[in-house]
Amino acid sequence: MEWESVLHDAAERVQEVRDKLVSAREGTERIGEGAGGDITMRVDQEAEQEIIAVLKQKGDVRIVAEEQGETGPKDARWTVIVDPIDGSSNFERGIPFYCTSIAVLEGRTLDDTKHGLVRNLVNGDTYYAQAGSYATKNGAEIKTSTLQNLREATVGIDISRTTLPVVKSLNVLIASIKRQMHFGANALETCFLAEGRLDGFLDIRGRIRIMDMAAGQLIAKQAGAVFSDERGGPLRPAISVKERFSVVGGGNSTLHAHILAKLKG
Repeated sequence: MEWESVLHDAAERVQEVRDKLVSAREGTERIGEGAGGDITMRVDQEAEQEIIAVLKQKGDVRIVAEEQGETGPKDARWTVIVDPIDGSSNFERGIPFYCTSIAVLEGRTLDDTKHGLVRNLVNGDTYYAQAGSYATKNGAEIKTSTLQNLREATVGIDISRTTLPVVKSLNVLIASIKRQMHFGANALETCFLAEGRLDGFLDIRGRIRIMDMAAGQLIAKQAGAVFSDERGGPLRPAISVKERFSVVGGGNSTLHAHILAKLKG
């Protein structure tokens, strides 16, 4: 099975859905709640339907998708993790930062991710990686930042809908870096880490989902990034729409270690 072409085909179909709805000034109608617990808009539903239509042509796969939840045989060789529109709130408000994210696992852990694709649905930039190979943006190899000085670092930090204790735990880190940013679509933000636009990325709210991270973390890792949980341990979330966890990423091992040290401090 040529997974790279399958993922590109699925992303292209999502792009067509997005372009059609934006052109018609439609897509933001709220039509229910997805399996992941978030509000489902028309654009979410139509985009996910297109991805699943592609996947169902490719054989027996388990699908873990934000809107419809988990389907297919649990013992299938391949598990495909789908976030049709990461950054739905941005889409709804007309903020041009959202993407589609698709990851293919051969196994039961995040370490078993074999293919990942993230498509920026605003400008069409497409990030892709296969485990054991390099990461690409629009077919060209990308690398993470080599910056090791935390004082010069720009770090993506998701603090939306968080608690006061989490904000307080970030004070030392935020005071130690050059700039803190968050754009509202974690899968695409992780790809910014992959290509060196960001030096680090973290979400320690215990709220990030497997759909947000599976594809982006593979792309960033193949580009040189290092990931852990907030304590420095390995990322081992359950492959489920209900799972929530925290993540800390750095463009290189040195910067990653500096970020962890400031969190612990």
